[in-house]
Amino acid sequence: MSDRSGKSIFAHKQTYSRKGNSKSRSVSDIADEAERLDGACPHVGNPQPPTILEGILPSEVVALIEQRIAEQNKQLRRLRKEQPDRKDALRTIRSDTHVLIGSVFSFPDPVEDMDEADYLRWRRDVIAFARDDAVRNGAEVLSIVEHLDEAHPHVHVLAVPLCADGNMRMDAKRCHEGHREQDRHAAQHWSGSPSRSYKQAMRDWQDRYHAEVGAKHGQARTGPRRRRLDRAAWKAEQERLKAQKAAEIATERAAEARRLADEEERRLSAVSWDTVARRLREAEAVHAIATGGLIAAIRQVDPDPVLLERLETPGQMGSWTNHDADRNREMSLALAPVLSDGLEALRQPPAGPGLFEGLSGFLRGLAGWVNRLADASPRWLKWPETVAYVAQGAKQAFGTTYSASTLAGVIEASPVWQFFTREAQARLDQARAVQAGCLENARDQTQAGSGTRGAGSGASARLSARCFIAEGRMTTCAYTNMHIRRRRADNCD
Repeated sequence: MSDRSGKSIFAHKQTYSRKGNSKSRSVSDIADEAERLDGACPHVGNPQPPTILEGILPSEVVALIEQRIAEQNKQLRRLRKEQPDRKDALRTIRSDTHVLIGSVFSFPDPVEDMDEADYLRWRRDVIAFARDDAVRNGAEVLSIVEHLDEAHPHVHVLAVPLCADGNMRMDAKRCHEGHREQDRHAAQHWSGSPSRSYKQAMRDWQDRYHAEVGAKHGQARTGPRRRRLDRAAWKAEQERLKAQKAAEIATERAAEARRLADEEERRLSAVSWDTVARRLREAEAVHAIATGGLIAAIRQVDPDPVLLERLETPGQMGSWTNHDADRNREMSLALAPVLSDGLEALRQPPAGPGLFEGLSGFLRGLAGWVNRLADASPRWLKWPETVAYVAQGAKQAFGTTYSASTLAGVIEASPVWQFFTREAQARLDQARAVQAGCLENARDQTQAGSGTRGAGSGASARLSARCFIAEGRMTTCAYTNMHIRRRRADNCD
């Protein structure tokens, strides 16, 4: 490609009637060509079916136009009877009335040489431009198709006029800048041919397309020959457009990086909120269990009536001391190992970060220990006597000034249960404080608003940090990666 060829825009917009004439093809002709129907596109060597980017098939556009015209003509006939003074304005839609606006936008690079990412960005902006253009002109886009079977990829847009008080006859020329300006030229009796106003309006339309689409993709408004640019001026313009395109791509990438960072931040914040809520529920559950007493806790974990009876049975202090020495020795040999294991478990808090899991495991182990005591007790030893024996051993082991009357009392006086009670209260206070802090940060972020992004982002980041700390395990890797992505997005700006 020579230096003077460069890249320039190609965009065209025209209106069509159902009948067509020697100067303009019909609606059906345009739709058939866009849909690549047999015999409709002799200029294409190997026609391929189009890709429907938005809307319906072009042939369906034709059918929909016919349907709307039939319905609108019924309405117009009714209105003519009701408003005879507007007879001319309410004439029915004729076959030579222009009812379709067809636009075509071509990408400057050949299909075989184009960069797909560049083309897709251009195509996205073309679609956005076509939608906006239709809204500006009181029309509705019904079909957008893509052709890749010619030298240059291009996009066809088919739009129809919206029925409105100012356009009851679905006149497409009223939705077209060139025709509107041409009619205004004639109505105002301006000098010169009305076609001058038509051409100027379409030049303005192409200027807008170039500003909103072409320039963003390194495309010149027109080629160098038409403007009589020398090689140096043309190369300078191409460099400027290339730099503008690079800036647009950098801006898009920065926006995408920002979007991804925001999305990740929202995800981490959502995870954090879930963590805070879960930890608060766990803390409340553990606190309720610990402060409600052992019996209430056992009823939740293992409501075995035999176990509950053994825990609540009062001990008969001293009754086992009345046995002879042989029985006392037998009792000691049978119960001492089990009692020692139990006292050791009642002395040391369970390892691990999960308080709820630790308490649940402790209660399950406790049930097994009580059952082992019952199994190890000699047949002649009554359960109240076993309770008294355990209470006496716990008093000596833990250095308490009194002996509990039941096994439940023994356990509730143990260091482990006291640990659970204190820790449950501390965890509950911590969980409530973290939740309050998260709510405060969320309010700060909301008040900061979208205009002060830095403050909102910081609040959200602090929210994530505090919530992960509350969970008991700071996910440093995920949190650090989030801020690395945030810094990268900020640097792109």
